[in-house]
Parts: sequence; structure tokens; C-alpha cells
Amino acid sequence: MLRADGYTDPFYVRFTTSKQQNMILGTSRAAQGLQPKVFEQILKKDINNFAFTVGHSPFGKVYLESIKRKHNKKEDGLFIIAVDPWSISSWSSSPNDLSQFRENKLCLNKTKIVNLNPNIFYILDNLSERRLDILFQNKSNMFLHKDGWLEISNIKMDSASVADRVSSKIETYRNQYLPKANFSSTRLQYLIKTVCYLKEYGDVYLVRLPIHEKMMEIEKELMPDFDSKIKEAIDLSDGYLDMTPENSLFNYTDGNHLYKDSGKKVSKIIANWITDKNKARTHNNVYTK
Repeated sequence: MLRADGYTDPFYVRFTTSKQQNMILGTSRAAQGLQPKVFEQILKKDINNFAFTVGHSPFGKVYLESIKRKHNKKEDGLFIIAVDPWSISSWSSSPNDLSQFRENKLCLNKTKIVNLNPNIFYILDNLSERRLDILFQNKSNMFLHKDGWLEISNIKMDSASVADRVSSKIETYRNQYLPKANFSSTRLQYLIKTVCYLKEYGDVYLVRLPIHEKMMEIEKELMPDFDSKIKEAIDLSDGYLDMTPENSLFNYTDGNHLYKDSGKKVSKIIANWITDKNKARTHNNVYTK
């Protein structure tokens, strides 16, 4: 168990680091796409990526409670929340029934201690069948950094390989996720609750990350009015950046996740956008006094 590290699984390390003042939140698009080191270089703030997957961390009670456990309750914080239609959708016929939420039986709900290293509770509750594997684990193409960024490396990025992965991912979303996904007003309310909680401790920015155009087509079918759906959350936040108009400018490993080179570019764009927002706010405050 002492050998558990960033290769153990895509989540473990996030439950071993200290409580955090500044956080990146969302699903796997943020986990793989948003790189804390880039934000730290530009914004001069240490920031931790506490994003998981569309199955583990859609907006809801489970995610919000885990965020509260990971947050150190200090003021002057920075919070970047990645939003998309899947994160405010449920995969059940009763989309507002908390008891049916898909994350209830997964690690964020099981693991109440989120800052213990080694985290014996996480290992026992979530890796019970793999405890021996940890001792002899082989390196994979996924590595979870201590700052929470999930790096995907040693992956073929030639056009044919990418096209195959995009095709597979699009098929999964269109044939498996889209038919069962329904907008959840309860999840939307938890997004709003998450923004309100974090606003007590600092600045909150919402971001819709870029995706492959074929994935964008599916999301337009699922929720063509996404921006209007989340308007209250946007209004409560310190800013909303929709990067999907620039979908074609970036490279994706599978159509859903940014390749790390593009993730670095996107992280830089967002960090500079936040810098500009802060400068504008400071300027306006000076002239309104």
C-alpha cells in the first residue's frame, strides 16, 4: 500500500494531498485538460485539480460534500469550474431523484477522508481487489500528478489512431449516454450551491472546455439551451468563458478530452482571461470609489 502512487488509478493521489485553498473542479475533461502548473505560472497561485469523471463528479450532493472536505476554508481562493451538459444531467428516468444518482456508489461518496497519505481508507474501500497489484504495478499511459492533473502520455496521436478513438468515444456517447441522459434541475441547483459555497471564500469562474465537433453535435442534441439553463450560476460567478466556438483549434485524444499540448494552451488562455477579468475589476473599483 505504501507503493500506491500516481500510477495506482486515476483518482487515488487526489485523496492523499493536503486540503486546498484554490481548486479546479469538473469531470474528466477538466481532470485531463486543465494543468495546474500553467495556472500557477500565470496567476501566481498554487491550485489543485480536484476534477474526476462524468460518472464520479457530476454536480450533486456527493461532489459538493467532497469539495467541502477538500477545501481548507481559507479566503482569497480561486475556483475554476468546468461545466457541460452531462454534468447537470442524470442517467435515470427520475433525473431529480438523489437516491438514483450514479455517483452514490463510487469513490467520492465512499471516501470521507480526502487528505491522508497513504490513504488506507481509499485503498480498502475502492481498491480492495487490486491491493496486491499495487505492489507490482506496471507503468501505464495515465499518471496522476500530485497537483491533481491526470496526464495521458505514450498515446498514438497520428490521424488514424485519433480517428479510431474519436469514433469509439462518439459511438459510446451517442448510443449509450445520450439515450439515457436527462436534464436534472436538482443537479443544476447543486451547481448553483457549489458556486455559492465557493463564493464565500474567493473568486469563482465557470468554463466550458472545447471538444471535438462531433461531440459538440451530440451535446447540442442533449441540451441546445445549455447557456440559458446555467444562467443563474453564470450570474453568481465572477465570469463565464465558453471555449466551444474554438473547438477546431485544438487537438483531442478521443474527441472528449484535450491532448496535453492543447490542454496547456487552453489552460494558458483561461489563466490569461482570469488575469484580464481581475484587472478590469480592479480598474472599475478604482473609478467607482
